[in-house]
Amino acid sequence: MNHSTTLSTMPEHARAEARAVQGNAGRWSVVVGALIVQAILGTVYAFSVFVRPLETEFGWSRATTQWAFSIALATFAITMIPAGRLQDRFGPRLVASIGGILLGSSFLLGALLVDASRPWALYLTYGIIGGAGIGFGYVCPIAAAVKWFPDKKGLVTGLAVAGFGAGALFFAGPASWLLLPPNGDALSLYEIVLVGLGVATSDGAGIGWRTFFVLHGIVAAVVVMLGAMLLRNPPPGWTPVGWTPAQQKAASSVAMDWPAMLNTPLACMLWLTFIFGATSGLMAIGQWTPMMAEVLKGQTFAPEWMGTFGRFIEPVAVLAIFNALGRIFWGKVSDVIDRPRAMMMMFLAQGMAFMVLVSVNSHTAVFIASAWVGLNFGGIFALFPSATSDYFGAKHFGVNYGWIFTAYGVAGILGPVVGGVLFDVTKQYVMAFVFAGILCFVAAGCAVVVWGLARVQAAALEGAKAAA
Repeated sequence: MNHSTTLSTMPEHARAEARAVQGNAGRWSVVVGALIVQAILGTVYAFSVFVRPLETEFGWSRATTQWAFSIALATFAITMIPAGRLQDRFGPRLVASIGGILLGSSFLLGALLVDASRPWALYLTYGIIGGAGIGFGYVCPIAAAVKWFPDKKGLVTGLAVAGFGAGALFFAGPASWLLLPPNGDALSLYEIVLVGLGVATSDGAGIGWRTFFVLHGIVAAVVVMLGAMLLRNPPPGWTPVGWTPAQQKAASSVAMDWPAMLNTPLACMLWLTFIFGATSGLMAIGQWTPMMAEVLKGQTFAPEWMGTFGRFIEPVAVLAIFNALGRIFWGKVSDVIDRPRAMMMMFLAQGMAFMVLVSVNSHTAVFIASAWVGLNFGGIFALFPSATSDYFGAKHFGVNYGWIFTAYGVAGILGPVVGGVLFDVTKQYVMAFVFAGILCFVAAGCAVVVWGLARVQAAALEGAKAAA
């Protein structure tokens, strides 16, 4: 007798329990799919590897290339709104697959269209089409994970977005070798695979940026669609075995759509907190490489025997590793002490770190600072989606978090620009990091307000429920 027949002969309550048990076991496959999708999308943070090849070939200025990155981040944030709405309606698999196709197409079209006289083609392909692909893909793993794990919402959200934080780490090193222009004999497919996996170098010869765009476009589209196949929403009304929603949790009492959400003071304060926290982090991270290079005076952390794997213990790599780990760590902490308290602790810790960064002057201090800043910055991307689901429900989570995430688009413009202006004016990093620290303390204060507003909203909902 097959499994479906066995279920059909069970009493209704037994069938429900059996489906719940199956869901408990199978829901972790959604996390695997989320990590696969996010790892590819996270390569956007390695945009800097494209800068030198494009500037060398076309003679473009730094501002010309950086506009592509800014447009991609802005499009990413804006696209989250319609993508979230489509995800809520059609599920994560279709929408994430669309994201993979858009992202892959952006690199394929870029290889064909970008030329010295057409920087706009890079803005259109990488910036708009690629940014839209990231926006479509990013929201789906988070939304699916939140619905499957109401009992571990913070932890699993952190896991779902950890791949995004780590994607650039594994991409940047191999990409920097493959992007080198060809030199003599072309690399074989075997050599390209070894370099792409990061276990070999290309001895000064690559495949050129156009061929790399084609290769990466195909890989990105295929891998994202494969990861998307593991994404799905749970059946309506599904809950994990042995888990009962806490009666005082707002998420168990409300399912707001986005117009109702945006009409609440809580959503506005959550959005502002996101802006302050992310702006401070991006302000510092945008200048991390030159600042740490100045402190280290051209020296490296990595011993020679580590070979190509030495890149994993350089300052930017350490920051990226702990960025990914911070999403898991702070997500788990917030499950225990609640979201606003975790936000307050995280932003206070980050603010104090920025205030003492200007006195960093040793290899050990650089390593600790890189880990600490990465750990706290990464936590932002676990706490805010979890809080959005807590306060406004999981039913409309996709579009709701899309609106909250527009704060990251604002921060993506403010952080690098303000940090760059402060450095240009003072020719020092002191003011940029002090200002970043102040913004973190403001974000911590906002988190306290979020905590108070959440309690007020929960009390109002309970009152309305009792009156009904």
